[in-house]
Amino acid sequence: MLKDLLFCVLRPFLTCYAFARYKNIWGLKRHLETCSRPGKLMRLTYSHYFMRRGSFIGLGSQMETTPCFPHGVQGIFISEKARIGKDAVIFQQVTIGSNSLKNSAGYGAPVLGNNVYIGAGAKIIGRVTIGNNCRIGANAVVYQDMPDNSVAVCAPTRILQKENLDNTHVTVLGGIEYYYEDGRLHTAAK
Repeated sequence: MLKDLLFCVLRPFLTCYAFARYKNIWGLKRHLETCSRPGKLMRLTYSHYFMRRGSFIGLGSQMETTPCFPHGVQGIFISEKARIGKDAVIFQQVTIGSNSLKNSAGYGAPVLGNNVYIGAGAKIIGRVTIGNNCRIGANAVVYQDMPDNSVAVCAPTRILQKENLDNTHVTVLGGIEYYYEDGRLHTAAK
């Protein structure tokens, strides 16, 4: 009880400290992943950051670059064992979840390739492999492998093979057009 109260009092200061030292939540995640003995307060700060936003991004999840979250991380769930390649775009209310039923065919966590675009409310569940340059439509439920350059739509999911998909996320902020690549926004035209 006293520990919880103390954490509530210290939380704003811990968050400020973590962001000053590690620049953002992703810097804190990288620190916690690489530190041989991460501090309990920093782990709590990391978890609390996502809990306050109604989301969960497992500390054990692996991301080649920080995904682009066009609408923030609200409602996003990424399991502890999920692996995400470079330049993923993940919209709100997405689940990238493990199947924890050991005797089921899809036991395990999703592995996503590079340049995967995931629409709002999509669910990727179990040991599935999503290829490079795949697009998953809003509210699609993916529970089987997707080859490179394919699109998943509807529930149940239909997978459509495509060629040369460009999933570069483009947004306009303050009248300036940005695209997302290598884990950050760029202003120059691609």
